[in-house]
Amino acid sequence: MRSVYGPIDSWRLKRSLGVDLISEEGRVCTFDCIYCQITRCQELTSTRKKFVEIEEVREELLTALKKVGDKVDYITLSGMGEPTLASNLSEGVDMLEEVSDKPKAILTNGSLLHVEEVRRPLKRLDYVIASLDAADEESFEKVNDPAEGISFDSTLEGLRAFGKEHPGKFAVEMMFIEENKHLVEQMAELIDEIEVDEVQLNTPLRPSMVEPLKEEELKEMESHFDGIETKMVYEAKRTDTPDLDEEEVIRRGRSKLKK
Repeated sequence: MRSVYGPIDSWRLKRSLGVDLISEEGRVCTFDCIYCQITRCQELTSTRKKFVEIEEVREELLTALKKVGDKVDYITLSGMGEPTLASNLSEGVDMLEEVSDKPKAILTNGSLLHVEEVRRPLKRLDYVIASLDAADEESFEKVNDPAEGISFDSTLEGLRAFGKEHPGKFAVEMMFIEENKHLVEQMAELIDEIEVDEVQLNTPLRPSMVEPLKEEELKEMESHFDGIETKMVYEAKRTDTPDLDEEEVIRRGRSKLKK
């Protein structure tokens, strides 16, 4: 399968069947994060375009659901890059709603949420998980290495706007590594400006170019988010989830967690 993979044993979404609207051989993204758990970005861009035909994705998804439909908790837009770069994102969400009544989610870096055309279809999803890994433009450039046209201010603006509009569950994921752990207090203050249901504290436990923080470090950071529901990667419960295609799962950077 080109565009559907999993189900993934997800620490946030339990058994998640991935739908990839990018599906390129290389990663296409608005960020080239130093911690990326897939690979370095082959195409760094903020320009939206159509990568795959939604009808082809529909056929793959129908086939996958026939095999593992009862073993799926979420159908999740994710994969080989930033899913909101797909200009047919709205059509893709339409298709997901038509094909299955399973809860729908997206994993996005949030860089294009300042664009109303992007926010509109995402408001129809049950669970939106966006990223915030920096506290200012300097740390944003260092950690996320954004494409031209993407700034820290525009990304934060998009998170604020979406938090006010989304009727479903909205979470902000923070990936902490050595390069940004000293900014946790400032990042927690930014969360106070965003209407979120949950903050997810993460560190790269899957193969990455940087080392993860230790569990004790991440737990200490959790104290800065008093009054906000938090979820931490080290405390996640795992499920026994068989993959449709293990090679496709690994290609998209979802290999087994480090012990």
